[in-house]
Order: sequence, then structure tokens, then C-alpha cells
Amino acid sequence: MNIKYYVLLMVGIFLAMGLGMMIGITLENQNIIENQQTQIIRQIEDRFVSLRTETEQLQESLQTSEDQKNQLHELSNMLLTEVVQNKLSGLQVALVSFSEQAQMKDIVDFLHLTGASVPSSVSFSRPFGRDRAASANQSPDEMISAVIDDLVFSMNFGGMTPLIQEAEDLKLISSTGGYEVPIDRIILIGQGNSSLAYDKLLINRALEAGIPVIAVETGDREDSAITEYKALGISTVDHVESIYGKVALASILSGNQGNFGFGSEAQEQLPNPLFLETDNGSPDSVAANGEKTQ
Repeated sequence: MNIKYYVLLMVGIFLAMGLGMMIGITLENQNIIENQQTQIIRQIEDRFVSLRTETEQLQESLQTSEDQKNQLHELSNMLLTEVVQNKLSGLQVALVSFSEQAQMKDIVDFLHLTGASVPSSVSFSRPFGRDRAASANQSPDEMISAVIDDLVFSMNFGGMTPLIQEAEDLKLISSTGGYEVPIDRIILIGQGNSSLAYDKLLINRALEAGIPVIAVETGDREDSAITEYKALGISTVDHVESIYGKVALASILSGNQGNFGFGSEAQEQLPNPLFLETDNGSPDSVAANGEKTQ
């Protein structure tokens, strides 16, 4: 009995020690996990603080860049005014587009800044008189072709023809201003491939009449027709709404020629020199009908 007692006692002691060791190890592992969790939380907090600081710095940098952008925009507008103001005094310019959605106001305002007069801005309605033809014997294409012929005639010699009056009455075209003054230049606001056939007809008729045509497009035009305009031998400006485009347009209206802008068909962004000079070293002043005054 004594031996059994001692054996059981020893077994109990070792079991107690083993159980104690297991409990100790378990508690130690829990402390390790807790410590790891605490370290991870601290790392996340530190990273969050760092990201918040970086975000604040980026916001400050972005605001600084925005302020600089606004300052540069104001400076660019001021310099643009200094460069082009009254450069085109006496020039008569007409705007034409085969879309009622064409943005003409910005170009008209810019032309007024240059000193040019804009006696006429003409927009053709879509679908180009379909269901509105003046005669049952004429197709819409024939009708619009005839209107283009008369429009060029009116811009060349001044005065409104009966067909132009009828086209306005039928809402085939809408115009701002009149047709009393002969036009020195025509600015064609391109609408891409959708109106290319009519653009070409207008360009050819105007060139036959001796009126230079400048085709312009805005930067958001996806189906650009600059290649087609260039093939006709006329000057072009893409991204005409930009400061570069406006300066290039003024330069071409003053007598320069070429294809300018940011597109693949552009020769350069701007003509060089911007404005042609006379023998006495001063820029040309363009008078009515394209004549130049010293």
C-alpha cells in the first residue's frame, strides 16, 4: 500500500507539474498574441497619421498649383489681349457652320477684341432642310447647294438675295447680323465628317469668289476633318478655343497661312512670326476687302 501510495503521489505531482506548464505556456502565448495585436494596432495608427499628413500636404500642394494655374490663366489672358488687340482693325469676318450647336460666341468675342468686325454669323439647320425644301422639284441637297451659292454671293458683294431670305424664313439657316457688307474672310466652324460635303462646297465656292476660308475645330471634336480641309489648300486651326488656337486664328486672319494647333495635321502650334510686318517694321493693318494700310 505504501508503494502504491508513493507511485500515485509521484504521478499526481508530475501531472500537476505538466498541467501547470501547459497553463503557463498557454498564458504566455496569449500575452504574445496580445502584444502582436497591440503592435499591429500601433503600426496602423502610425500609418494612418502618416497618410493623413501626406494628404494634408498634397491638398496644400494642389491648392498652390491651382492658385498658380489661375494666376497663369489671368496672365495669359492679359498677354493675349496685348498681343492681338486691334491687330485686325477694318477686317470684315463672317462665321459659318453647318450646325445650330456650333459655339460661335467665344470666337465672335475674340474677333471683337482683335478689332475685326463680324457682320454675319450663319448656322445651317439640320437635317439641312429635309421636309422644308423651297420647291417640291428640289431635293434638300440641291436646295442647300443653291443656298450656299447665294450665301457666298451675298458675302462677296453684300446684300441679301431672295433665296437667302427664303431660307431664313423656312428656318433652313439662322443668322446674326446681316449681309450688307462684303466679307474679307470666312471662318468655317467644322463639324467633322457629318457636314464635310457641305463644308467642301462652301470652301470651293468661296475660293472661286476670292474669299479666303479658315477652317477651325474645337479640341473635343473626335471625328476631325482637318485632313480634308488641309487637302483643299486652306489654313486650319484645331483647338481654336485654347489661347494657342486664338492667337493662331488671329495670325491667319492677318495674312499668315498654314495649319496650326495640337493635332497630328498641324505644322506647328503657332505661326512664326505671329504677324507679318511691312517694310517699315510695323504690323500690317488689314482694311476692308483685304486691302492693307500702312
